[in-house]
Amino acid sequence: MPTKEEILEFLRSLKPELESFGIKKVGLFGSYAKDKANIASDIDVVIESSEETIQKAGGGIKAIIYLEELRSRIMKRFKISADLCDTASMSEEKKQRLLQGVIYV
Repeated sequence: MPTKEEILEFLRSLKPELESFGIKKVGLFGSYAKDKANIASDIDVVIESSEETIQKAGGGIKAIIYLEELRSRIMKRFKISADLCDTASMSEEKKQRLLQGVIYV
């Protein structure tokens, strides 16, 4: 089972690449961020994409594929399930509810 710090360090290592794709923020939330992870926990990662993300990826479908590949990289690195959440289209209310305790890198 990975530690919170291992996950955060991996996300930090991805940050330059993500920024080059127009992703404004990346962070960890959920049980790992709250130090409540157990053997059944998955890794919850939040990003905030932009219009630039879609353009730099080469279009909407390619942006979705890029984000799915990002999720796969996280899962392969830690050998557990991961969820990737993009806040770009969420209401502020939903962000507040979902992202309590988020740790941005």
